[in-house]
Parts: sequence; structure tokens; C-alpha cells
Amino acid sequence: MKEKTKKTFITFFSSLIKNESAIEGAKTAPWWIAIVLFFVGNFIPIIPIMVQASQTYGASFISSNTYGYEQGLAKVGLDLQADGYELTVKSNRLIAKKDGEEIKNTWVEEDGIIPDLVPIAHYTAVTENSDGVISERRALNVFYSDRPYSDIFSKKGLITKIEATRYLVGFDIVYNSEEHDGLATHLPSYLVLYKDGIYGRIFKPNTATASSGSYQGCDWKHTADCDLLERITTVENITPNERDIYYVDGIHQKWKAVFNESYLNRKVESFWFQSGLYYGIYLVLGVFMGLMMFLLTRGKYNPNRNLNFWITCKISAWICLSPAVLGMILGFVWSAAAGIGYIVLIGLRTMWLSMRQLNPTAQQR
Repeated sequence: MKEKTKKTFITFFSSLIKNESAIEGAKTAPWWIAIVLFFVGNFIPIIPIMVQASQTYGASFISSNTYGYEQGLAKVGLDLQADGYELTVKSNRLIAKKDGEEIKNTWVEEDGIIPDLVPIAHYTAVTENSDGVISERRALNVFYSDRPYSDIFSKKGLITKIEATRYLVGFDIVYNSEEHDGLATHLPSYLVLYKDGIYGRIFKPNTATASSGSYQGCDWKHTADCDLLERITTVENITPNERDIYYVDGIHQKWKAVFNESYLNRKVESFWFQSGLYYGIYLVLGVFMGLMMFLLTRGKYNPNRNLNFWITCKISAWICLSPAVLGMILGFVWSAAAGIGYIVLIGLRTMWLSMRQLNPTAQQR
């Protein structure tokens, strides 16, 4: 190994903890090493973000704390079949029929009522307290709409209108301000099936507080053409019965599969968007740290004022690797810090280097 190559290796490894070595490497090592360090170092801390994005599933919102959502899904599926509904996924679209006729009336207001604001099925939870008092609670509403995605999730769209409809606590009755003024209200959980996708949200019982919800933008592009209603009401070797815990669990798994399929497109988009966004931020941050060091050395009596912007950017590249590795470890250990950890760490190291090695007062001591 040549002496120059050996020295470069030593400088590289010592630069992980020594600022002097990072400065020396930026000044004396080949320029391309700084370029490699810049792109590789800023890529390392986004690895936890990429892993998190790849491990996100559409069914995560019905995997825990469902508040009986799965019981409602089992019940409404059977009710829809009994009421003559057909739900068919064909050519990346959901087609709904009632008694053999396709439902296409969601844009027409009839007698002051918008049809797709009326549930096509619902589940009412019946409870009995210690005193033997029985109460009914609207626990789940299922809606169908042939509106496009934009009109489902717009500011005044279907979702907004659904969540504006409250029910009386302890009763399966829609709240009316004239008749029930002052009485407690709640929002039922709901499921929206629309031609382009699916969306669900779970509310805590007898509250208007959302517990969890599925991802917006879920579609039918990865769901094979099928009789959806048949799929989500059939469990092999089990007779359909919403009171059978094994049947309910089987239907729960069927719905999980549907939500996972519907999220696949969004998952890929989210993966590349998040990864690209953070990578772009980190690259810009690396240049910014170089600019900051350049400006800090512009003092008239600063012995480092001979460092040009290219050199300070190379210093930034040489010091980024150890914060990147620490940021990656932090991101795996503490997922909430996956995005911000590296930013804090590279900022601290830049500050440390600027105060110790590039500060003329510190150098004169």
C-alpha cells in the first residue's frame, strides 16, 4: 500500500472522532472522497426511515384497540348480503348494486337528503349495565359512494359531512338540536366504500374522539377482480354467524387483507416520498453546514479565512459519517427520532468543530 493511501485511510478513520483529521482530510485527500462521504454519509440516517416505511401496513388501524370494529364488520357484511347488495371489484373499481341495479344516485339530493350520507348498513352495539338497563349505541356505519377521491376527502367532502353527523350517547338516534339540545353525543366508527378506494375510522365508544383510521388514498389496484362481499363474509369451514368468535376473527383477517392490498400503491409512494424528502433535506443540510463554517471563518483576524467554500463543504462531508451512523442507530432504537436525530447530531458536531478548531480565540490558547 502506498504511503499516501495509507495516510488517507488513517485520516479517514480518525476523522470519525477527531475534527483535526476531518479538516486535514478535506484539505489533502482526493476530492472524490469527500463527494462519496457526502452522498453515503447523508444516506445512512435515512435507512431507519426506509425500514419503517416498508413495514407499514394498511391494516394497522384494525390491528389493536378496535373497540369492537371487527364485530361490526362481520355483522354488516351479512346484513348487506341479506339486503340484496352486491359489491364487486372489477378493473380497479368497486361497483355496488342493490337488487341487481348499480347504485349511481350519490350526486342527487332527494328530499333534502344526500343518498351517500345514508348508511347502507350499520351495526348497533347493545349493552346492559349493572342495574339491568339496556342501551343501544350506533357503533359502526357503512357508506357507499360513487364519488371520486377528490370529493370524498375535500374540505367539504363526504368524510367531513359524515363526521358532522352525531348520535345520542346511549341511543341509536341521530342528534337533533331542536329535540335533543344539551344531550351528550358521540360519533360512530365508520367505513366508506367508494368506487376508487376504501377508508375507515374508529372512534372511542360514546365519544367524538378518533382512536385510529386507515390511510387516505387506498385504492383497488392490487385487489384482484372478485365478489368483494362474498370474500368478506366467507370463512372456510365456519358457518356465518356474527356471534361466533371464530367467524368474527376470520372476517377480521379477511378485512385486514383487503386493507393491506388497498394500501400497496400508497405504501410505495410513501416509501419513495419520505426517503427522497429526508435525503434531500440531509444533502441541503450538508451544504448549509459547509456554508456556516465558511461564514464563521470570514473574520479579518481569523487564521482560517483562507478556507474557501469548497473546502468547508468538504469538511462538512468528512464530519458527517459518525453523526450519520449514530443517527441511524438512534432511529432504530427510538423510531420517533428517525428523522430529526441526524439533524441534531450533525449540528452538534459542526458546532463543536467550529468552536474548537475554527475559532481563532480557541486556537490562540
